Amino acid sequence: MEQSLHYVTTNPGKFAEVAEYLAHHAPDITLSQLSADIPEIQTFDQMAIAVDKARKAWDIVQKPLIIDDAAMYFEKYHQFPGTLSKFVSQGIGFEGLGRLIDEGDRGYFLLYIVYMDGPDSVHVFEGRCEGRLRKPDHFYGDPNLPYDVFFIPDGTNLSYADMRTDLVRYASFFYRLRGLNAFLTWYNSRTRV
Repeated sequence: MEQSLHYVTTNPGKFAEVAEYLAHHAPDITLSQLSADIPEIQTFDQMAIAVDKARKAWDIVQKPLIIDDAAMYFEKYHQFPGTLSKFVSQGIGFEGLGRLIDEGDRGYFLLYIVYMDGPDSVHVFEGRCEGRLRKPDHFYGDPNLPYDVFFIPDGTNLSYADMRTDLVRYASFFYRLRGLNAFLTWYNSRTRV
C-alpha cells in the first residue's frame, strides 16, 4: 500500500539522506519535505521536544508525517550538550567543543523519530549510537554537523565525518538510520496486518 509521508525538516541534506534511505528500504512510501521551522520547547527531555514538535507540525500539515530530534551527549557531563547541542556548537565553535572533552571520553548520539498519522496517533522510535570522542587538531567535514568530527562509533576507528564518503559503512553506524529502521520495522508490521 503506497503512502505519502511528510518529513518535517528545514535541512535539505537531512531530507536527501532520509529520502534516499526510504527509496531503497521502503519504496511504497512517497516522501516529501515540509520545510517548516518548528519552535522547540525548552527542556532536557529530548523525547518531549520531539513529540511537541510533531504535534505542532501536525497542526500545520494534518497529514502523515515524521519529524526527528537528534542530540549529542558527552557522558562525563549530565545531559550535556543534549538538547542544547545546536546552541552549544554555535556558541563556542569547534575549539570550544574540543576544550569540553578529553581524548577517549565516551559519548553518544540519540535521536527520536516521531511518526504521526492523526492528531492523537503519536509513535516514537529511537536511534542511538555510542562511541568514544577524539580531539582532532583541525575541523573538517560538514560545518552543519560539528560533532561528527569528534565522534567515533563503537566498532570502528573512523569518525562520522570520515565515514561520510563510505555510505555502506556509515549506514551501519548512523543513529538516524537506526531510528529509521526501528520506524520501518513497526511500519511494515502494521501494514501487513
